[in-house]
Amino acid sequence: MFVCICNALRDRELEAAAAEPSVRTAACVFKRCDAKPKCGRCLPDIAGMIAATRLQTDELAAAAE
Repeated sequence: MFVCICNALRDRELEAAAAEPSVRTAACVFKRCDAKPKCGRCLPDIAGMIAATRLQTDELAAAAE
């Protein structure tokens, strides 16, 4: 599914970029995808992807302890 229509970026591509440990912001996700935000409508969705990735990582770390 397309999340960023302006740059034709799909959810899988954005989720993969958001999952990288060094990614902290939507700007980092766009940089990983060689794109720049244009209209900004996708920014809340991308921020949610980053937060979900961090939550999953934290849960896995807690389960491993």
